[in-house]
Amino acid sequence: MTETTELAPDQLEEKGASIEEVLEELARLYLRTVALPLPRNPATLAWQTTAGGLAALAARALYYVALDDSERAAALASFYRGPLGDGPHPLGVGLWIERNITKPAGADIDEWAAEAKEGAQAALAAASKPTGLRDLGAVLGDDVLALLISGLGASWKEWEERGSTRRLCFLPGCTHEVDLVAAWSGTDGSHGEGWMSSSAVGYACPEHAARLWANDCQHIPAWQATGGGSSAELRCTCGWASGAVAFRGHGTTLYQVHALEVLGARA
Repeated sequence: MTETTELAPDQLEEKGASIEEVLEELARLYLRTVALPLPRNPATLAWQTTAGGLAALAARALYYVALDDSERAAALASFYRGPLGDGPHPLGVGLWIERNITKPAGADIDEWAAEAKEGAQAALAAASKPTGLRDLGAVLGDDVLALLISGLGASWKEWEERGSTRRLCFLPGCTHEVDLVAAWSGTDGSHGEGWMSSSAVGYACPEHAARLWANDCQHIPAWQATGGGSSAELRCTCGWASGAVAFRGHGTTLYQVHALEVLGARA
């Protein structure tokens, strides 16, 4: 095994400031990913850990390439920055992967892309599932709640007095409401217990959440792209779909009608 020569700081400068800048950027990125406190959301933590590992690998690879081939290292640094300074161009990366990785491996990059899309859709579906408000508060944390409020330029008390923290059940005719700050922070005992939040349609009171979204109920809504333009459709896990709509408010209204029909049939 041969001994590896270390690269002195002055040699880094000779090989181009862009290499040094990218190494510093990667090092800072890695340190950020391991700094405490870590995210509470498991998916966020997983992606942050992955980013840290890749940053460490890229920094070490670029460093040792620079030892032996400054031009190639400069090219890698330029690639990392991308043509507009905001990262590698997706098309160029895709062509490089196809030419140098998938084809030599006898694989099909379209299949890999399809698998990646399935993973993204599964993640979106998981994120679209209704979430208990108390659980959501634990994920957000006090700092995020304070940021949400400060963004409105109001104090906690003002925000609450103006009613901005209160949400009605999404179902037409239901007058139950929840105070989001009280539910998220857990400062008001059992306030918010049983309430659920859906990124697709809003909030559901304990009764309607239990009958539509909780346990083995099969009426969880999620938005899906329709494959063209800006339209999308709202789909329910029971198989119901709103059809393509240009405005999400239309899809939400159609889902409300669907939910009322489901609840009426169970009455």
